[in-house]
Amino acid sequence: MKIIDLTLELYDGLVTDKDLPAIGIKDEPLEHEGKSDSHPKGCRSKLISFSDHSGTHVDVAPRYSENGESVENINLKNMFGDALILDVSLLKATHEPVTKDLLEEAERRQGVYVEKDDIVLIRTWGKSWGEEDFFEAQALDDSVAQWLIEKQIHIVGLDLPNADLNQDSESGIHQKLLKNDIYIVENLVKSRKITQAFPFSFLRNSFKTKKFNSFTY
Repeated sequence: MKIIDLTLELYDGLVTDKDLPAIGIKDEPLEHEGKSDSHPKGCRSKLISFSDHSGTHVDVAPRYSENGESVENINLKNMFGDALILDVSLLKATHEPVTKDLLEEAERRQGVYVEKDDIVLIRTWGKSWGEEDFFEAQALDDSVAQWLIEKQIHIVGLDLPNADLNQDSESGIHQKLLKNDIYIVENLVKSRKITQAFPFSFLRNSFKTKKFNSFTY
């Protein structure tokens, strides 16, 4: 089985959301006063700082609800399963939102249809992650939220840093989806490598020597 990593590679100085601080990855000195021999020779360590909403990440209910389940208690069954991708990148302009009608048109064109408990990934962006106008691209409107709730899916993912429309300061899409136990994945990359339905899992945590992949929880 071929494995495709859809997470964004993180590096020092990367900005994945204009409302969040840049990611910091610095060499951490291992020789501390009185402890210079406490680490094995050749050991390397990094000091890492970033928002938990940087990179490719999963939003769950605790972000918006004081009474929601805490992250360590989320239902792991919702973190993997059958998935499909709906491509609307050629059906809309950058400044136009993704609508229910666009998703249904993508279903018809691709011959795939969303079913209960599916993981639905939405390709909205026709260029590479972070290219010009990326942070101005519009995401999901209210009709999409209601459509996904009625379909009873358990995760929606997209290739933008925010599932909400840029002008929505109330995060209405997040509120509606998370209150209905639909988790949200943001900043997906490499989705063009996917052409059909596939098994999907977010249970991954991978680091590299100088750069590292973002994690989902």
